[in-house]
Amino acid sequence: MRKKKITIERALRSRTESIIWKLISTPAGLSRWIAEEVEQDGDTLIFTWGKPGQVYETRKADILEVVRNLSIRFKWEDEEDPDAYTELSLTRLGITDDFAISITDFSDPDDIQDMTYMWNHDLDRLQYKTGV
Repeated sequence: MRKKKITIERALRSRTESIIWKLISTPAGLSRWIAEEVEQDGDTLIFTWGKPGQVYETRKADILEVVRNLSIRFKWEDEEDPDAYTELSLTRLGITDDFAISITDFSDPDDIQDMTYMWNHDLDRLQYKTGV
C-alpha cells in the first residue's frame, strides 16, 4: 500500500532565519523538539525517544538533501515506501516577514490523523521550548 503525502505548516514567531535553520537542520536543534536525543553520523541522523535509561525507540534516517537555510529532507532507514520521505522546510510569510515551518511526511491512510497529531505536538514543543 502506498502512503499518502501530508503537509503541516505552522507560523513561527521569529524573523531570525539562522536560529530557525539550526532548529530544523542540526542534531542539537532537532533534539529540542522532535526527539530527546538526535545524533549525526555522516549522512545519517539517529533519533532517540524516551528518557535516559528508559529508551523507548531509536530510529535512523538517511539525509537525502540539504538546501541551506531552506530545507532538509531525510528518509527513515526502515521506510518501505520508496517514494516516502520527511522534509522540514522554512518559508517566509510575506505579510509579517516571519517564518513558517513546513513539514512534509508520508503516512498510511489509516494513520494520517495520528501522524498529524504527532507533528503538531512536536511543533507545540518547538514553540514552547524555544519561543519561536
